[in-house]
Amino acid sequence: MHELSGCPKKPVIGDLGNGQQGVIGAQTSGRDTVRLYDGALKALQQLHTDPQFKDVVVGAASSCLEPRYADACMDLLEVVPGVTIGSMFRYRQIGRTGKLTSSKVTHFRELHQESGIPFSEMLFFDDCNWGDHVQAVGDAYGVVGQRTPSGMTQKDWNAGLAKFAAKQSSAQSH
Repeated sequence: MHELSGCPKKPVIGDLGNGQQGVIGAQTSGRDTVRLYDGALKALQQLHTDPQFKDVVVGAASSCLEPRYADACMDLLEVVPGVTIGSMFRYRQIGRTGKLTSSKVTHFRELHQESGIPFSEMLFFDDCNWGDHVQAVGDAYGVVGQRTPSGMTQKDWNAGLAKFAAKQSSAQSH
């Protein structure tokens, strides 16, 4: 088995909010620490704890060059004590090989085929700064998206939810 250099080795324990302690970071062998943006953590916490999101299915579309690294981080970092990011993501399309390319259009095609979830019921957040995957996925499949060029913030999360609600409301009125 090949071990990726720089993969998370040591959990970093800290405050997950509301006085709860958990794994907030993963230290690599190079001593870098991988952490979630505060807005991403708060969004995932809301998805996990707020009853209005109890039926939401979460998936990942990432063109990361090291899928095993991404999976290792997701399986280590916690949203609330005892609940990892990875345990919340039912579907993961991570990488740029096989059926996946650097275009997230391929990732969404695979997510849709794997999950059976209609594109019209998907909401996409993307932090890419070298291309507009939100526009590309929206053009290809009609998926509502929100760009997060500085990483997920609470403002981005709320804006994405508002866009999605507006599209759902518009679709119901037709």
